[in-house]
Amino acid sequence: MLTLAMAFVCSGAASGEGPIALIDGVVIDGNGGKPIENGVVVVRDGRIEAVGDADTVCVPSDARVIDIEGRAILPGLADMHVHLMGGWDGVGSDWLGYQRYLNALLYSGVTTVFDLGNVMPFVLQLRDEVAAGTIAGPRIYCVGPLVDDADPSWPPFSVGLVIDSQVPDVIALLERSGVDAVKAYGGLSVPLLRELVEVASESSLPVIADLWDRNGSFDMTATGIAAIAHAPTREIDELSFDLIVEKKTMVITTLVVRESFSRRRFKDLSFLDYPLITETTPPNLQAAVREHATRDLTDEDKQAAAANGVKLDIATKNVQRLQRAGVVLVAGTDAPYPGVFQGEGIHRELELLVEAGLSPLEAITSATRNAATLIGAEDWGTITPGSVADLIVVDGRPDQDIRRTRDIHMVMQGGRILDRDALEFDPDTDPGFAVGAAVD
Repeated sequence: MLTLAMAFVCSGAASGEGPIALIDGVVIDGNGGKPIENGVVVVRDGRIEAVGDADTVCVPSDARVIDIEGRAILPGLADMHVHLMGGWDGVGSDWLGYQRYLNALLYSGVTTVFDLGNVMPFVLQLRDEVAAGTIAGPRIYCVGPLVDDADPSWPPFSVGLVIDSQVPDVIALLERSGVDAVKAYGGLSVPLLRELVEVASESSLPVIADLWDRNGSFDMTATGIAAIAHAPTREIDELSFDLIVEKKTMVITTLVVRESFSRRRFKDLSFLDYPLITETTPPNLQAAVREHATRDLTDEDKQAAAANGVKLDIATKNVQRLQRAGVVLVAGTDAPYPGVFQGEGIHRELELLVEAGLSPLEAITSATRNAATLIGAEDWGTITPGSVADLIVVDGRPDQDIRRTRDIHMVMQGGRILDRDALEFDPDTDPGFAVGAAVD
């Protein structure tokens, strides 16, 4: 029975399917502020109608009341650097298995993703069908193809630039196609990047750049890019660092993929038994990851892992330094790669951000409010009145122990409570698509 000590009831006309009231929760609103104890969240017509403590929020008399029993309520998480082409190793392709990966994301409480490089017609159709509700999946933003130099690293989903006169046509194509941003990549020269940013700005398209070891450099930042696609793995000199702060350049963190390259995550394979992985991943893909993690390494493999371990350490220190300077950090994973799973990966990223010195609340904010800031969205990412009701309920207190974000009790998308059991991998209904050929 609902008592006055838990919430108070008010009258109100019903609309749509009727409101839902989540009561007796610890509300972590995604803005980084102090959690609301004994919190109440009222959802109506797919959006947050009210949020606050039980003494101040009126529960509509016609509401479906769900007692959260002290669990934490968070905004749905966002992974702002993924590639929805499937696979597991970052090289193989699995476009046909898209539903499996979308299900894994939702199961893990990820209600928004940003695809930072894909075959454009495929990812645009996927984005639009998810938005229309014909395909189950998280909200999708995308850049379409990578904009690279004359010899692209990933030819199947790249556009190669040779001279600056090509830039207007490329931007016009991307604008007509309806992408959400532009991804500058790899070997692109700074003059071409500068031209890309300038022309894209006329179409209000932000440019996100990954120029590999040049990430965080002065010349790259000076072009006016909106964000860097990976936390820099080079030591940032003071001049470049100050420019990142001055330009308000955002940084997508992706520490987890660097951890994969360093093979650090494979030192303890117990993570492969996490429900977020076992319940959503086909056994053959789990076995492939385990085989990769335990295979004998060549001398070249060992050298590469060691070099990436150094880069992980540098990136981690850069993240801490950038956070302290007030740079907007945005959580992303670059999934899929070995040990970087769609869905589970963002939880590991949050753990690595806390290792880097962020508080649990700051880490959560990087995957909620900051994620929305990156794409310029104002109606999701926080638990505030008027926001889309993308919510997760987790056991425990992730504001005190970030690992508790994994302990998902409920996922709500657009005000609808999802059947997580239906999102689990089912060998009886899964077509069993094998991972295809490499995309490079």
